[in-house]
Amino acid sequence: MFIFIDILREQFPKLIKRPLTRIMILVLAVITYGTVGFHILEGQGWTVSLYWTFITIGSVGYGDYYPKTHMGMYFTITLIVFGIGTFAIAITSIGELITNNQQMKIMGLINVKRSKHIVICGWTESTIQCIKEIGDENEVFVLDEDERVRKQALKNGVNFIHGDPTRESDLNKANVQGAKAVIVDMESDSHTIHCILGIRKINEKVRIIAETKRYENIDQIKLAGASQVISPFVISGRLMCKSIEGGYEATFVQDVLAEHKSREIKEVKVSSDSYFAGKTVGDAEIHKKTGVVLVGIGKKGDLTIDPPMDFIIEEGDILLGIGKPDEFERIEKNDFKYEFS
Repeated sequence: MFIFIDILREQFPKLIKRPLTRIMILVLAVITYGTVGFHILEGQGWTVSLYWTFITIGSVGYGDYYPKTHMGMYFTITLIVFGIGTFAIAITSIGELITNNQQMKIMGLINVKRSKHIVICGWTESTIQCIKEIGDENEVFVLDEDERVRKQALKNGVNFIHGDPTRESDLNKANVQGAKAVIVDMESDSHTIHCILGIRKINEKVRIIAETKRYENIDQIKLAGASQVISPFVISGRLMCKSIEGGYEATFVQDVLAEHKSREIKEVKVSSDSYFAGKTVGDAEIHKKTGVVLVGIGKKGDLTIDPPMDFIIEEGDILLGIGKPDEFERIEKNDFKYEFS
């Protein structure tokens, strides 16, 4: 009880400054005024007095209760004047508050309060595709100063925060402290490094995915604190080179990674009750039982590509495979009704 009083004493001055708090106090004061007045002047019970107050303020007037004394009549007049006026002010103020909040959100003048969201710092051509892949699974906030970026972010159905991704105060506006992951997609690698250093100062554990414009800067970006660095220009350049002769490698990447035409590449975490937990790759027979082609296994941050048959699959490992959605679902649900040849 004393703890509650201390918290109330500390937070009340902050709450009373909020417009919505003042409106609620005014509304409650009018309801209390009416309820107590009818209880004393008309001798009604508390429930009836409360009900009478609401139908009076609402100008409903069912006629089931009405003042029988002159004082009750005069009191009802004051309640109608105060009540209708108060509720009109309350409705108008709440409407303005909602409108103002919506406008602030559209302009990007907000502070993120939620957690487990995704923050995107900057905007490039890669950002749009990244947002499409994220979909509705996570709420996304784009942090940037450019007006064109604001329009693009809203057009693509994500939130926008107006600010400089390299400035610590603006990173706090995006609440990178509570973020699930931060994607750094700046126009230059120097800005990317500066942004990552600011994020790491606020949150040492958040996963940071960064895009680099130059392959030789990957190590520097990792040293700044990026969890993973992606170099799309290097990847696309190599694929174009490989396409000079045959192009099957580029076709594979395009079909599996980009378009998901028949199959996709996906990660599946091995749960404690998974059939594969504790088995070797040879004994697990993942492809035979599910149809998924095992490409690699992630264990404690390291990826083993094409793991050997005696590689032991453990709880918490990440299976990286290529397959259809229903085939991955078999792995997740231990559903092996039939086997693939």
